[in-house]
Amino acid sequence: MEINLDNIALYKSVICMILGDKKSEIIEFIIDNLDDDKRFKYTIKELCATLNISKPTAIDTINLLTQKRVIKKIKNGLYQLSI
Repeated sequence: MEINLDNIALYKSVICMILGDKKSEIIEFIIDNLDDDKRFKYTIKELCATLNISKPTAIDTINLLTQKRVIKKIKNGLYQLSI
């Protein structure tokens, strides 16, 4: 399948429907803020303040991504994208 803007919008809509708006927003934020080494450098507290989300939602999302091996926790506030 060819990737285009319509497909991306469709994927985002499906993810929102499955996970909910806030978790989808967190995932998109993580992807948008990866460094050149595919690392994400935000603590839970920083993530909550930046996105105006609850701590349980942030923790649930990070735990989900960790359990599914999408990200790996290096240390508090530092995660490595695994895919």
